Amino acid sequence: MTSLFINDQEVEVTPGTSILEACRQNDFDVPYFCYHPELSVAANCRMCLVEVEGWPKPAASCCTPVSEGMKVKTQTESLKKDRQMVMEYLLIHHPLDCPVCDQGGSCKLQDYALDHGASKGRYAEPKRAVVNYELGPFVNTCMTRCIHCTRCVRFADEVAGTGDIGILNRSDHMSIAGIVEEALESELSGNLPDICPVGALLDKPSHDVSRPWEMSHHKSTCTQCPNGCDIHIESRGDEVMRIRPIAGSPEPWICDRGRYVYDAFRSDARILEPAVRRDGELQSVGWDEAFDRVVSLLKDKRVGILFSPDWSVEGHTAIRMMRDTLFPDAKVAFDLHRRDMRPFAFEEGLSMTTAQIEAADQVVVLGSDLRQRLPLLMQRLRKRGHAGKPVSRIGAMNYRTNMEISNDAIIRPRDWPAVIARAMEQVRDLGKTAAGFDAWLAAVPARHEAGKILADALMAESCALLVGEEIRSDNDAAALISGLDLLMRACGHAETGSDGRNLIPEGMSAQILSSVFADVRVSAGDLFAAAGAGELDAIVVVGSDPLGDGLFPTAATAALDKVPLIQIGSIAGRIGERAEVQLPAAAYSETEGTFVNMEGRVRVATNPIRSLGQERPLWKVMMRLVQVMGGEVPVVSLDELRAAIVARVPELAGAWSATEQDKLLLAPRRNRTSSFTPSKQKHAFDLDVVSRYSMYREGMWVRASKLLSEAAMLHCLDDLLVHPDTLAEAGLQPGEMVVRSFLGETACHVGVREDVSPGVLFVSRRGVAGALSDLDVASLAGGQS
Repeated sequence: MTSLFINDQEVEVTPGTSILEACRQNDFDVPYFCYHPELSVAANCRMCLVEVEGWPKPAASCCTPVSEGMKVKTQTESLKKDRQMVMEYLLIHHPLDCPVCDQGGSCKLQDYALDHGASKGRYAEPKRAVVNYELGPFVNTCMTRCIHCTRCVRFADEVAGTGDIGILNRSDHMSIAGIVEEALESELSGNLPDICPVGALLDKPSHDVSRPWEMSHHKSTCTQCPNGCDIHIESRGDEVMRIRPIAGSPEPWICDRGRYVYDAFRSDARILEPAVRRDGELQSVGWDEAFDRVVSLLKDKRVGILFSPDWSVEGHTAIRMMRDTLFPDAKVAFDLHRRDMRPFAFEEGLSMTTAQIEAADQVVVLGSDLRQRLPLLMQRLRKRGHAGKPVSRIGAMNYRTNMEISNDAIIRPRDWPAVIARAMEQVRDLGKTAAGFDAWLAAVPARHEAGKILADALMAESCALLVGEEIRSDNDAAALISGLDLLMRACGHAETGSDGRNLIPEGMSAQILSSVFADVRVSAGDLFAAAGAGELDAIVVVGSDPLGDGLFPTAATAALDKVPLIQIGSIAGRIGERAEVQLPAAAYSETEGTFVNMEGRVRVATNPIRSLGQERPLWKVMMRLVQVMGGEVPVVSLDELRAAIVARVPELAGAWSATEQDKLLLAPRRNRTSSFTPSKQKHAFDLDVVSRYSMYREGMWVRASKLLSEAAMLHCLDDLLVHPDTLAEAGLQPGEMVVRSFLGETACHVGVREDVSPGVLFVSRRGVAGALSDLDVASLAGGQS
């Protein structure tokens, strides 16, 4: 540690720390504009000047490292004059429009003008005006207010990776500009208004709508992806106005999906009161009448239950209690992206924190579009790239990452066994092996050279394996994950403290779901098949939309043609069109609850916003259902429910203690006896089908959001994509074609991209092509020139 004196007080900081950071860590106030802890240092505002004993002039504290025995002064008469002068320069062209600026009331320039500025300005010449730029659907600009701190430029380069904001000209003609207008396409663009210290970049959806002092703040957890970010929901009355990240949380940013989904809270798709279907239409009724209809549909019936993984832990536990009390033989499913239900060698969830993944010697991404599925984890990998650390990738498409990938290989999904087998051979040749290698290799006759990328990465001291949706949704996923588990164990990356096995989950609370539902879980496809075969009499869907999401839309449609549907949830979604009864459950913004993210971090939402209609917390709806069905109600209060949760999952004992909560980090479940070898492959069609996940299209909440739907229309892809060679080999041309599969024939528009693996049919837009997500293989016909 390095010792120094700040305002005559001795402090210790890590060597290499800047003076500004040393002051921030020890609560010494130093004003600054251009500095941001997550961005590189620009040192161009000069507001953070400090005096260092023995130095001839003030130093910019943001770019000056500490040294042993250094004596720093942050408050002197000389510095007061310097800061007053800097403020005068910054305000020369700044408009005096604080009363009409959205930043008013939470503006650094306002605060520092009061604390460090002069009482009046001396500049009498004409002020300049700067052209505003279009920066996408979420960012509004008023560039005359810009003070050229360059935070936005560095954010676009270093965090978003898009590089589509830059500096034009110099001196008095300097301006910040979108390099290509309407080209800001980052999935993190909503963070730009947060990092702008003045009102130059503003939140477009809430522009001229509200002011900071009008807001109530609610601590919650975003459930829009497995990252489960800590968020502040800002509301005025019962209307959500903004969603922002919580300062000091593990992730300083949130993605646009989690930030701008809030307009869905008040959308027409919300389920705000009970409803039953009469004469083909859903009609609002009272709770008692709705439950009477539920009883008539479910009493003494064979029931299947499908729910979303994104409910709170309290909600999930209540679902299990309801199932055990009323339908002890019920089939239960909660994953719309998993076909193989055999136990995986390592279950869903991350063994490493995102910070540990960023710091690992090697990172290998296997079959995942991280930029769409987990934007903040993708941002962590970009930080690796800036630090010169390698990131390798193998998958069916060269998904856009806005970073340079060290080693990249595109393969067909049917090649995964050959990739893993090739890596096993190389690892074994280097003297590393695990029990089961021989049997696994013997089951795979082919070898794929992409396996060398995986094997080379495994030789590092630490290696993070990010196993994505292409493997998790495979028909033989258990065997593939078993092979990866053998590789990690052989190379020493499966030990406590150095476990690099990370299986990216579909949604929240994967670690809890594995514990609570492991013994009753089935595939959603199996549940729909059972309904279609007459083995079920009804389906209860809790917050899920298998018609709009996942890999089973056709199977779900066929099942719901046979059996009635009871829908419980916050958003109607596409499946709402099939519901016989709808029961409203409170949204994640409207309930107090506990969530576990993909890292295993426990997050507790408090101070929820007021419900808009008759919604109730999901656990209360489940307990009321037990009551009206004649069962014995397991719990009657939130405290009783949480006691029952701890009985099932003892690791959550400290979840509701402010002192213990931050210490909890739940590890994914391991199935040490789960060992499977690949099955012999038989493919009736020549193309492998891969379904794309879009952060602006996937999910009931997202489709209900007009803001996110607008973003989805930007840079739309064709319904289906293939490699040009795939069409050339078949003598076909891009355009309208027929897709042949086990579902029959489907007419679709097919486009081409060279970053798709040859032999892959890539479902890039759900639309008409959404039904093809049920498939893993297909072929093309038609479209001849």
